[in-house]
Amino acid sequence: MRFPEDIEVACNFHLIARERGKIVPGTLREGHNVFTTVGRDWLAHLVAWQTVGAPDVPFTQKRVRWVGVGTGSQAETVNVSALTTPALVSPTLYLGAIHTSTFPSTAIVRFYKEFFTNEISLPAQGLAVVPITEAGLFADVFPVSTAGGTDDAPLGGYNTTLDPELGTNPLIAYKTFPVVNKTVDFNLEIRWEFKF
Repeated sequence: MRFPEDIEVACNFHLIARERGKIVPGTLREGHNVFTTVGRDWLAHLVAWQTVGAPDVPFTQKRVRWVGVGTGSQAETVNVSALTTPALVSPTLYLGAIHTSTFPSTAIVRFYKEFFTNEISLPAQGLAVVPITEAGLFADVFPVSTAGGTDDAPLGGYNTTLDPELGTNPLIAYKTFPVVNKTVDFNLEIRWEFKF
């Protein structure tokens, strides 16, 4: 049984390609996606304090920071832990930092990422056309040295909790969709919304 005062997080996904500002026909992909077990655990820790006192100590300072895309797919269940077949965003990175976070209305936050013509499509690496079929949203913190969260230890040589050079980072939200072939001819816009 649900009550109007129950707090539920719903995630909505929106992807579109634009060539010189104009929408590329047939590239709109949108719908609900899954908020993963990792995402649910992250959100629970984000709203709580580990200790309250002098000083207050959070469990985490991680916030939505990255978007990744891939060429595989898997069932959209809470058990999804990583992209199936991650695609490079740049010659060495699998994650791209979000550009903006906005609040279009009460209890909604929108995250926006635009992958430019020279991202994902990397002809020098033999990736002129990349068939994108999945996307993931990732929480992270930078720099971890000043974050103060108890689970915000840096990973490897990075001053973040995730390693953007790995395609196996744990994601907080996941979406699959019919293929959009990313080329150097257009930008790819991804918008994710959390509704509370």
